Amino acid sequence: MVKKMRYFVTGGAGFIGSNLVDRLVEYAPDKVTIIDNLKTGRIEFIHDLIKEKKIEFIRDDIKNKDAYPKESYDVVFHLSANADVRGGIHNTYIDLEENVIGTHMLLEFMRKKDIKNLIFASSSAIYGESSVKPTPENVPDIKPISHYGASKLAAEAFISSFCHTYNMKAWMFRFANVVGMRSTHGVIPDFVNKLKINPSKLEILGDGNQEKSYFDVFDCVNGLIDIPNIDRNIVVEAYNLANNETIKVKDLAKIVVEEMGLQNVKFEYTGGDRGWLGDVPVTILSIEKARKLNWKATITYKEAIKRTVRFLLQGDNK
Repeated sequence: MVKKMRYFVTGGAGFIGSNLVDRLVEYAPDKVTIIDNLKTGRIEFIHDLIKEKKIEFIRDDIKNKDAYPKESYDVVFHLSANADVRGGIHNTYIDLEENVIGTHMLLEFMRKKDIKNLIFASSSAIYGESSVKPTPENVPDIKPISHYGASKLAAEAFISSFCHTYNMKAWMFRFANVVGMRSTHGVIPDFVNKLKINPSKLEILGDGNQEKSYFDVFDCVNGLIDIPNIDRNIVVEAYNLANNETIKVKDLAKIVVEEMGLQNVKFEYTGGDRGWLGDVPVTILSIEKARKLNWKATITYKEAIKRTVRFLLQGDNK
């Protein structure tokens, strides 16, 4: 995005959102406004920006129509979502409410304010257990197996309909596992927290053979900003973002243990081919579409994992 733009960021106090906002303020925009209800976001991630008056912060829920600003914006970054994927198993409304209804309320705000550009944080969870690997964006048979994946796919559908009906543009990013500074949930914080409690034993959900891609939030934010700048002649486009290599969970655990300086840690597996209901055992994404636009992960998956552990241990997760 060019300088002197007005940005509106949902979920801007969260893990990815706060890293994105840090980068956006470097562009000296006219205005950056964040809305976040702080259910999973953390005020400390954006405290300095608020104090220095580099951003405007709205503590509210995107489902509240009265929470939205009266002014318009050039670009909306939509990162607000339910982050408790496993929690959706027991509360079947949470993904619908946070990810679908919340998205619809945001789109209504955009429609009424005639905001034309939306950048959406979707998820590779929409693909479910695709038989096509690496999985491209145009794979024909998309069947999510989790409520979270279903809600992200539904949100994409609403975004597409609004774009075609109201002359909007949307860039939708289907992430692999994003890690790095300010990680608050996911397998790496889970492992680190467990090992802090018991450095001799680590419980690993499933059989440890789940295979996924992990890439650093630094590269994720680059994709969110750079790709829409390059691929302008679109109505709605989807892009996978991931590292070009994958790793099994049990091998990721070894990296975490090594980075924490531990030895003789016993791995105990809960069993089964996945960590929880709705977990996709193997996710391998094709990133050729993003590569054609000169995006790629600059930080290897191993270094991304190590960096995340260091941030969590050193208290630099702010």
